[in-house]
Amino acid sequence: MKSKTRIIAYFIMIIISVGTVILSVNKGIDVVQVISLLAAILGVVLLAAEIYQSRKITEAGFLADLNASFVTNDDYKKSYTLFENYDFENLPDLEMDNIHISNYLTFFEIFQLLIDRGTLTIDMLNDLFGYRFFIAVHNPYVQRKKLVKSPKNFVNLYLLERDWIKYRKNKGLPIFHEEYSLENVVDKEVYERIIKKKGLKK
Repeated sequence: MKSKTRIIAYFIMIIISVGTVILSVNKGIDVVQVISLLAAILGVVLLAAEIYQSRKITEAGFLADLNASFVTNDDYKKSYTLFENYDFENLPDLEMDNIHISNYLTFFEIFQLLIDRGTLTIDMLNDLFGYRFFIAVHNPYVQRKKLVKSPKNFVNLYLLERDWIKYRKNKGLPIFHEEYSLENVVDKEVYERIIKKKGLKK
């Protein structure tokens, strides 16, 4: 709300400054017309600020709903606990069914579809879901059972992981077990084919 007020204040100051310049340069100009024009501009600015604020509120609500669907799902919670406590020293198998791995991955696969449609951005998702994403996608057991075993079935996750890593590097943020990034664990030719599949290579 503070940022909205600050933006409006800046625009009001600009409008007043522009109006003052116009009046000082053109002494014979109709003051009423100038005031009407400035009022119209201010109206547009206020409307734009309102739309911007409404969009931010909608985005926040959408993310809250996504988070709620994650934290209230018992399967996701169980999978999350197993991934978080995984022993990267010994790389054991996990006691979980394939369906639970697939369900967890599908939750994140939907993110890429929403990003493709402009509904979400990685910037919006990163704080809330970054860790939850990478502890699964960079888990050696998940890779053996799903991601490396059947890469063609997870094109969206490959694209999302690549772009999310790029985002975090650009922000100077750590990447959970980067040594297990898909690019590092999948055959180079296979990886390139998967990334190119949607014509989105960057």
